[in-house]
Amino acid sequence: MRRTLLKRKSKPEIFYFEFATCGGETPDSILVEGLGMFSALYNDFDFAEVKSFVREDFKNLFGLPTTDNWEKSFENCLDAEYALIIAPEDDFLLFNLTKKIEKAGLKNLGCSSKAIGVTSDKWRLYKKLKRKVNMPKTSKKPVGDLFVVKPRVSCGGENIKLTNIAEIEEGYIAQEYVKGDSISLSFIVGDDVELISINKQIINDFRYGGAIVPLKIEAESQKQVVDECIKAIESVKGLFGYVGVDVVLSDIPYIIEINARLTTPSILFRDVYGINLAEIIFKNYYGEIKKLNVKPKPFKLVKERGNHGFVHAKGFSLVKLPLK
Repeated sequence: MRRTLLKRKSKPEIFYFEFATCGGETPDSILVEGLGMFSALYNDFDFAEVKSFVREDFKNLFGLPTTDNWEKSFENCLDAEYALIIAPEDDFLLFNLTKKIEKAGLKNLGCSSKAIGVTSDKWRLYKKLKRKVNMPKTSKKPVGDLFVVKPRVSCGGENIKLTNIAEIEEGYIAQEYVKGDSISLSFIVGDDVELISINKQIINDFRYGGAIVPLKIEAESQKQVVDECIKAIESVKGLFGYVGVDVVLSDIPYIIEINARLTTPSILFRDVYGINLAEIIFKNYYGEIKKLNVKPKPFKLVKERGNHGFVHAKGFSLVKLPLK
């Protein structure tokens, strides 16, 4: 049944949670990415009342209450009307936190826990998609002389390596190594699947180093990669709101994984496209979004060491660089 966005006298109250910013333990190099995503969207929520909290380190950044127990603070926010949850897939965090907001009856602006359960586990996602879209050959055993080994459940490129080991340990999978350009695509999924952006990923030894937004590719290749991503998205029931797809663009596009949450390139979308992504995500809940019709201004987002740039934390910074 189609939801209807009624005129209201007060602003909608949205519980906005990003795991690292709100107090969860993450590696220092990933913390700054979470802070960047939280900050970018927080500044876009001018149409809503944001209910949230932050770790003590960030008490002067947002005017939000601080916490030394994020789990208790999370429970205290479950009386909001809506929720948007950003969290890593590690230990099924995103899955479990989404289950909590669903059980509490909040209107979920993101993907369902059912979909997140599939996309969080790379082996489960492979089995779901392997006959429907192009994916690198994936197995619990070695797949050739040289291949990629990665945890079944992880994010941010952690513990991924190129290897030729003879045995894959429990909790890991082997994946065919495909040479090509690492890119990501950002979509809004609702009544339809709408492309927001194609982004070049800056990858250093399988770790995320930033993005160039947008990435220009030849029209025929763009259609092919977008169509492949849409097939992947439509194959996983319950994907909704913002969805990112990681792709290796070789002779054909290979789907690597689906991120059922906000992804780092979204930090640049206001700069590049002049859009309010938070408002788009909210209106999508009610099926009220329009196709983007803007001329992008390209930007590069770089993660580097230091205390400067758009945001910084624990010795890492995200720097926005306009491109000609």
